[in-house]
Amino acid sequence: MAELYALLQVEHDQAWDLVNALTGGAGDDPLGSRQRKRLAQGLVSLLSGHELTEELVVWPAVRRRCPDGAELAAAALEQEDNLKLALNELSSISPSEEFDECTHTVAAQMRTHLSYEQSQVWPRLRDSVSDSELTALAENWRGARAAAATRPHPHLPADPKLLGAVMPLLAAADRWAELLHGRVALPGV
Repeated sequence: MAELYALLQVEHDQAWDLVNALTGGAGDDPLGSRQRKRLAQGLVSLLSGHELTEELVVWPAVRRRCPDGAELAAAALEQEDNLKLALNELSSISPSEEFDECTHTVAAQMRTHLSYEQSQVWPRLRDSVSDSELTALAENWRGARAAAATRPHPHLPADPKLLGAVMPLLAAADRWAELLHGRVALPGV
C-alpha cells in the first residue's frame, strides 16, 4: 500500500500547498489577482483529475475489497460531488470577494474529504488487499491519472465503466479548452 499511498499523498500535499497559498496560509505574502487565478486553475486541474482517477481506480477497489466498502465509497463520493461543484464554480469566477468565499468553501470541503480518505478509507483498504493487488492498483492509478480530465465534471456519474470510456475524450476536450483560453496547468499538476 505504501506505493499507492505515496501517489495519493503527493497529490494531497500539492492540493494543500495550493489551498494554503490561495487562502493565505501562514507566512504567505498577499498574491495578485492574476497569480491567485493561476493557483486556483492549478488546484481545479489537480483535484479534478485526482477525484476522477479515484472514481476509476480507488473506489471500485474499496467497494470490492473492504468489508464496509460500499458505505465508505458512498460517503467519499458524496463529498467528491460537493467538491466538484465548488471546483466548477471556482474555475469560472475571477478573483473577488466571491472568489475568496469559494476558495474557502473548496478548502473546507477538501479538508473534510482528504481527512476522511486518510483516516477512514486508507487504513481499511490497507487491511483488505494483498501486496500484489496494491501494486496493481498503483499501476492502474498511474495509467488513469496520466490520462485524466483536468476540469471538474460535476454531473458525470462516478461509474468506472463510463469513466473508462469517456475519460480520454474529457481529457482531450479539457486540454483543448485550456489551450484556447490561455490556461496552462501548473508544472507537476
